[in-house]
Amino acid sequence: MNSLALMEEARPRKAGRAAVGVVLLAVLGALAVAPWFTSFATQRLLVEIFTVFAMALAWNLLAGYGGLVVVGHQMFVGVGAYALFALSNRLGINPWIMLPLATAATALFALLSALPMFRLSGAHFAVGTWVLAEMLRILTLNNEWLGAGGGMPLEALASFDRWTRNAGVYWSALVTGVGALVIARLMLRGRLGLALMSVRDSEAAAAASGVSIQRAKLALWVIAGSITGLAGAVAYMNTLQVTPDATFSLNWSAAAIFIAVLGGIGTLEGPILGTILYFVLRESFATYGSWYFIGLGSLAIATMVFAPGGAWSLVTRRWAIDPFGVRRDMPRR
Repeated sequence: MNSLALMEEARPRKAGRAAVGVVLLAVLGALAVAPWFTSFATQRLLVEIFTVFAMALAWNLLAGYGGLVVVGHQMFVGVGAYALFALSNRLGINPWIMLPLATAATALFALLSALPMFRLSGAHFAVGTWVLAEMLRILTLNNEWLGAGGGMPLEALASFDRWTRNAGVYWSALVTGVGALVIARLMLRGRLGLALMSVRDSEAAAAASGVSIQRAKLALWVIAGSITGLAGAVAYMNTLQVTPDATFSLNWSAAAIFIAVLGGIGTLEGPILGTILYFVLRESFATYGSWYFIGLGSLAIATMVFAPGGAWSLVTRRWAIDPFGVRRDMPRR
């Protein structure tokens, strides 16, 4: 009887996920053909949405599943963007071909930066990541090979016409956003995800159960850093120019944190919902100047006080849904 009850209970979930899959494929198909039906301005906005979503998702993975609260998340953005620009310009190679190499460079940086960063914990870790990001900004600011304070343009894109350049960057951003979501789901559905969830719930209990906490956090650190580095590289392909102050700006981390808090930390749905809300608010109220920032701050505070689980928690309070199938339930007896 128990087995039959579980099967009956599982059928609506599978049907719901199938419906979600059909909707997502339809949306993805519409987005894929957008360059033929939308303006350049719309495409550039969508590039920003997809890349910021990938950054916020990566930050949410770090904080929500690994307990790694990163304040200097912009360091991955800067490393990815500068790696792409420097390699493409110096080698004269198509920047789309260099995107995987820029991602690999960010992964290598994440691996090396883990050596000093993982000696810290809690608030010291959070501040340490911001200090590392500032060190990178200052080093880049004084590096003539990287353009110093003036930065550098992406010269390798000069040979492409405007439509091809914009469409190519748009599709790169779309692949980055969708790819980040797919990688995150696969990771959370696998052994690494199970280890991270156990660490999130109780680090002591996870260690007692044989989970290699440092190895799990290191893997998450490298994966999240790589996603952010790729997103940063594509985001700056959209602007065609990198500068130290903009690329290593704390604004990147602030946006990622705000989106994660607003949508829901420790979920895959949270960054999606948070990104939508963030850009709707920005596009609707950005003209109000300082009042816009006051409003965003007030909204973040209200969310943390009245809905600590973010906007997605308001949905799950009413409906027991899990569209990405990440939640793990204990079997009933």
